[in-house]
Amino acid sequence: MLIATPVFSATASTSPKNAIKASGAGYFDELTSTPSYKFIIPNQKGPQSWSCTYMDNTVRASSQGTTISIDKSFSSSRPYTCGEMISRTDAQYGTYTVDMIPTDTRGHVTGFFIISSNGGSTEIDIELTGINSNVVHLNVWKNGVQHPVKIPLGFDAAKDWHTYSFEWREDFIAWSIDGKEVYRQSAVKTVDPRFTPCKLVLNSWTNNHDDGWAGKFSWPTGRSSRVESRFRKLKYTP
Repeated sequence: MLIATPVFSATASTSPKNAIKASGAGYFDELTSTPSYKFIIPNQKGPQSWSCTYMDNTVRASSQGTTISIDKSFSSSRPYTCGEMISRTDAQYGTYTVDMIPTDTRGHVTGFFIISSNGGSTEIDIELTGINSNVVHLNVWKNGVQHPVKIPLGFDAAKDWHTYSFEWREDFIAWSIDGKEVYRQSAVKTVDPRFTPCKLVLNSWTNNHDDGWAGKFSWPTGRSSRVESRFRKLKYTP
């Protein structure tokens, strides 16, 4: 059984004058520039099942895309810092695509998902965990009930860029890897984003449970550099 993906974690409201207006238009973002005007980047504790605290300085953009890193902190209860990017624009039906490189570090999770902001009654997930970087975890939540599947990738996701996407429609959700559909779910009815606000989220965090899904994170022996998730080429097609 998968552990719960975090509930919508942004506490900051989106000011109308600063928000990117939701519309029927698609978009493409290389994720090579400062993301703060397009995304909420929280500074706060993550869910109880995490061993990290969100810090906005863990999110960094460069010419190669955006990284969200794991660093050591001075807290005994949450010994690491992590990060999350939450779209200011409300998510609508359509196809969401991003290139990602996760890590093969046990307990580290790289996430790309949509979540409803009314307490998480709907969530559509793509998650890569370091305990086994040769599989991807796909999931749809409805009122706290999960419908997870684990899909073999046929490659080590931690070694190179690959493209991950999900198509969200009123009557189905379809997930694709490198342009090839790998799973479709039509039995779970999600919220209607026209009436219930939803957000797109990219994150990188550390698991605090020694489970078979991600494993418990501890700093890799002999590693002084950051553990990080890498993202580029974010795209939305209505």
